[in-house]
Amino acid sequence: MELNQGLNENTNYNRYPLVSILLAIYKPNEKWLIAQLISLNEQSYNNLELFVYDDCPNHPVNEGFFRRYIINFNYTVIHGKVNEGSNKAFEELTKIANGEFLAYCDQDDIWEKDKISIMVDGFKDDDVTLVCSDLSIIDENDIKIANSITEIRRRIVYRSGNNLARELLMTNFVTGCAMMVKRDIAKKAIPFQKILVHDQWVAIIAALNGKIEFINKPLVKYRQHSFNQTGILKDVYDKKTYYKKRILDFICRYKAFEERLNYEELKEEINHCLIWMEARKRYFLNPNISDLRIIIKYKYFHTVSALIEIILPFLPEFVFKFIIKMAKKGLL
Repeated sequence: MELNQGLNENTNYNRYPLVSILLAIYKPNEKWLIAQLISLNEQSYNNLELFVYDDCPNHPVNEGFFRRYIINFNYTVIHGKVNEGSNKAFEELTKIANGEFLAYCDQDDIWEKDKISIMVDGFKDDDVTLVCSDLSIIDENDIKIANSITEIRRRIVYRSGNNLARELLMTNFVTGCAMMVKRDIAKKAIPFQKILVHDQWVAIIAALNGKIEFINKPLVKYRQHSFNQTGILKDVYDKKTYYKKRILDFICRYKAFEERLNYEELKEEINHCLIWMEARKRYFLNPNISDLRIIIKYKYFHTVSALIEIILPFLPEFVFKFIIKMAKKGLL
C-alpha cells in the first residue's frame, strides 16, 4: 500500500470524540465523487478525519479532488497495489482508523450535513455498538426519487435493540454508508467475511456485542444507478443464477458463520439453517417429499424463498424470469 497524507491548518482537537470517515473508491465518477467530498467537508461535526482507499492501481484517483474539496479536516489517501474489492478496501481502512467511531462511506452518495452529529448522539447509551439510519434515494442527476430506501426495497425492516444477530444472519437492514460503529467493535470483525458484504458482517458482530440503534431519518442521499454493487437479487437473472446466488452462496455463508461465529446463542440457529439450505439444494436438483418437508418445517428462515423454491423446479424459465424482474422492482 502507498499512503499519501493531506494536512490542513484547521485541525480541531476538542472534547468531541474523533470520527474516522472511511471511503473506498474504484474508478469513481468524478462529478459524483466531488459531490460526496463536498458533503463530507461540510459536515457540522467538527472532529473528523478521512481515510481513502483507492482500489484501482491501474487508474489511480486524481488526488487534486481531495486537496481542493477536503479543507476542514485531515485526509489520508491509500493506494492499493492490486484490485481486491470493496470488502478488502474497507477492511484495510478499518485497520488503520484512529477514531473512536468509524463511518463507512461510498464514492457516489451525498451525506446530509448533520449526519455525523446525529449519529454520534446515537451512542449516548454505553451499550450501543452501532448506529444506523434510513436513506433517501437520488438518481444519476441528483434528483430525489424516494424519501426512504424502504420504498424501493420493501423487504427492509429496520430494528433497534439488543439480540438482533439472528435476524442479521439472513437479512441485513444496515446499509454501510448509513452506519457508524465503535472502532473496537469494527476491529473485532477483522478479517471481514469474504462471502458477505462488509456492512452486514460488521452489523452482526456489533449485534453480538451490544445494542443497535436505528435513527428513523434519512441521513444519506443514496445514489441509485446501474453500477450499484448491491441490491435486491443482484446477479440473479434465471434459475441457474438463482441456484448459485441464493442457494449455493448462502450455504457458503452459513458454513463461514459456523466457523467464525463461536457464540452459543447462534449455534443452533446456524445448524438448523444449514439443514434447511442443504434440503433446498437437493430439492432444486431433484424434487422429493423428504426435502419438501424440511423446507416447510424451516420456512420461517425466509418464507418468500421457501414458497418460491417449492414450485421453482416446475416453473417455466420465462415465468421465473418475470418473477425475478418483479422482485427487483420491489413489487414482490
